Amino acid sequence: MNLGIYCETLDCKDLTDPGIIHLLGSYGVTLAHAIRFPEKDGRFNPDLVAQDLELGSKLREAGAKLCFWPLLPKSIGYWINERNLDAADMMTDAILEGCRRFGEYPDLFVMDVEPPWSQMESVFFQQESSRLKKILTGIRLFLENRNPGRFAWAVRKLTQIVAKLRAENSSVFAAVFPFLIVDLVNGGSVLQDYLEMPVFPVPFDAYNVMFYNSYLPQTVPIFLPPDGAKRALFEYMNEMTKHFQQRAWVTLGSTWEGVIPGNEGKVFSSAHQLAPDIAAAKAAGVNTIWLYCLEGVLYSDQRLLERRPPKESESFFEVILTTSAFEPPINRKWSRKRAVMEWFTRDRLRKLYRWQSKY
Repeated sequence: MNLGIYCETLDCKDLTDPGIIHLLGSYGVTLAHAIRFPEKDGRFNPDLVAQDLELGSKLREAGAKLCFWPLLPKSIGYWINERNLDAADMMTDAILEGCRRFGEYPDLFVMDVEPPWSQMESVFFQQESSRLKKILTGIRLFLENRNPGRFAWAVRKLTQIVAKLRAENSSVFAAVFPFLIVDLVNGGSVLQDYLEMPVFPVPFDAYNVMFYNSYLPQTVPIFLPPDGAKRALFEYMNEMTKHFQQRAWVTLGSTWEGVIPGNEGKVFSSAHQLAPDIAAAKAAGVNTIWLYCLEGVLYSDQRLLERRPPKESESFFEVILTTSAFEPPINRKWSRKRAVMEWFTRDRLRKLYRWQSKY
């Protein structure tokens, strides 16, 4: 079993703590560390990767690995998507320049392809908005985002970025929004275009699905009923392993509320809460399990002031290794929702889009 974990807010000085290095090294964990870009257009000083490269050396000495996780300013989308690929290209060049300058590279890169921050904010982060307003906003975004031509350009552009990283002997995986698997099942790209997230047409080395059952069933119960969440994880990860074999990874969580507003209290605060999702992922044939995120493994509070005892932090990795595979029973409520969602995207939305799968 391969283990990985994301870290979004802790800096390199925090992470070089001997206890953290030992924890990650003891379990052979790959750490995806967020690299933030201060300039609004994606420009970045290549010298700033020096601290991360030094962290990578310490991790490898201990038996762990380092993954670079580039994040753009929120003003241009934060995550990588159709709207900011030119800036993403610039930041990729800057990172590679820094790596060449210091003669070191991370073990992996992750391209975190998600909807633009502003779109997620308008639909999900506005706590005071009514459900009707959020639905209407979603419809407006649907109309604005529908652009197969731009999607095709984004696929080509992101493919070029991945090829650029591979030319430096670097492996690249994608973070995958769970419901995009509907596109994979349907053999189309409707949802990816709607959400401005080109993923499956791009030849990544692995596809890491972000199944955060701590909060997704509460955030979008219309798609993912809480009592069917484990079954949904099993079924969709089973689809992923059929398509990609060992290149199908999953990220579970969340162990910390993170940077997205509105996640207050929607966390797995102890390791045993992750066990059912781990069991379902293993039953689906997944051999690489990640967690979001290290902050919650190390700390027990949102402000990151209360450090967990070492054994308690270790338990988050132990539970991944020791939990046995178990297929969740069929959930009729989820089965109905899945059938409607896939019928709608396969037939109705594709006809509306007049979709042509040519990239």
